[in-house]
Amino acid sequence: MGSALLYANPEGDALEDIVNVSQYPVGSAQNAGGSVNESWADMVATTRRALATDGCATLPGFLTDEGLRRARSEISSLMPKAPLRHETSSVYARSDLEVGLAPDDPRQIQMSRLIGHLTRDQIPPDVVLARVYAAPGVKQFVAACVGEVRVFEYADPLAGLVVTVTPPGGELHWHYDTNEFVVTLMVAEPDSGGDFEYCPGLRSPGNENFDGLGRVLRGEAPDVVRRRRLRAGDLQIFLGRYSLHRVTKVEGQTTRCVGVLSYANRPGVIGPVDRTRSVYGRVTEAHLLAAEFARSSGDGLIL
Repeated sequence: MGSALLYANPEGDALEDIVNVSQYPVGSAQNAGGSVNESWADMVATTRRALATDGCATLPGFLTDEGLRRARSEISSLMPKAPLRHETSSVYARSDLEVGLAPDDPRQIQMSRLIGHLTRDQIPPDVVLARVYAAPGVKQFVAACVGEVRVFEYADPLAGLVVTVTPPGGELHWHYDTNEFVVTLMVAEPDSGGDFEYCPGLRSPGNENFDGLGRVLRGEAPDVVRRRRLRAGDLQIFLGRYSLHRVTKVEGQTTRCVGVLSYANRPGVIGPVDRTRSVYGRVTEAHLLAAEFARSSGDGLIL
């Protein structure tokens, strides 16, 4: 693991040693003269087309071989901090929404998950995933791809930068993300299984589409489910607020490890107390304070 002093200012950190910048020039939006870098513009255009068509875009081999090696080593050393939790919850993981609902209401249907999390307060700022997350060039690239002027890191002390750890036999059930879009970096892929499945645009602002949700949860809508097999070192941008998604059961002997880099289109985003406690098993004072001053999501959807 690198020196914390060396990367005391992660936003000023170059990424050439860990990111394949010759193929993905995320920090080079402009040429020396101030004009737009055509390679950067082409990369953004390709990613935007994929998001518009599939709700998901993959950049294979985003990390260099050295970057991937270091990321694996760093996460391996931190994994003892990520105890596995075998639990059940609904899609929304919001217990306050489930009171009085019929057992077959899709908001009530309980599903199993076996997974561990390294949360942001457990991840040093000098590791590969933290450097990528904080890099201004990565934020600029993500913002351009999702049609935002700017994106912001989460203010949430647990979420924002997370590593999901899914062991053999583990899985992550169907759910939506709190944020509009999420970036993931595959650090370790399983031997088999552990595929990413999603239903692009299953809900939209102001429309939860409970009927469509119920059909997917009951296995009645295979035509709307798409599958992606990510490889170690791949980066993916995904519109997870509107697209239902899950990770299928991991098979073989290798644990699936994925860095989840969450950005928002506004500053100060902190997750709801009940959802945070359900997902991570704990909350902080920041979550409790934020709940006292909670504001609407603005799009009429459940957070």
